Amino acid sequence: MRILQFYIILLLAFGLASCATLPEQPTALNQSLSWQERAARLASIQAWDIKGIMAVRTHAGSEGGSAHLEWQQRQQSYTLLLWGPLGADAIKITGQPGHVSLETANGKKFSASSPELLLAQQTGWQLPVASLYYWIRGLPVPGLPARKQLDAYHHLVHLDQQGWTIDYLRYGAVNQVDVPSKISLQNWRLKVKIIIDQWQF
Repeated sequence: MRILQFYIILLLAFGLASCATLPEQPTALNQSLSWQERAARLASIQAWDIKGIMAVRTHAGSEGGSAHLEWQQRQQSYTLLLWGPLGADAIKITGQPGHVSLETANGKKFSASSPELLLAQQTGWQLPVASLYYWIRGLPVPGLPARKQLDAYHHLVHLDQQGWTIDYLRYGAVNQVDVPSKISLQNWRLKVKIIIDQWQF
């Protein structure tokens, strides 16, 4: 897989207050919250900074890799950075409604009217890019069919939506809110894991 294509997949498809390093949390911070209460708290988070690692591979197992991730979200505007070992092959993507641009470490630039279109132009793949805005917070995309499974504390732990299967493998507590810290996503073609070391909001 070409390095640009790989990073675009990571950035666009799986992209993408106080600061805290997330500990493992086998139980809930607020154990009595209903799903509706948890979902409302997560939906209220509309600006964040995320740092972590993403790994992707095809189901065939012949293509894949991993990269460091930083994702800054400010309402509907966002900036995503991805880079490999020792800062190699850095890529920056910035977006807002109606425009998204991508810049590589060697100065190449690409743009489109939406992240979905940019992904299709560069890889030929059609993926529900905008859905990660919700999935990264542990929420289904509103208004779309979904099958979800909750744990005993009403965290979302499994979600089927838009042809994707999303498993929330771990949560951590930040600012009195339980947020995902390890996520697995897959469809018929790709498997992606996101490990979030740091949430800030």
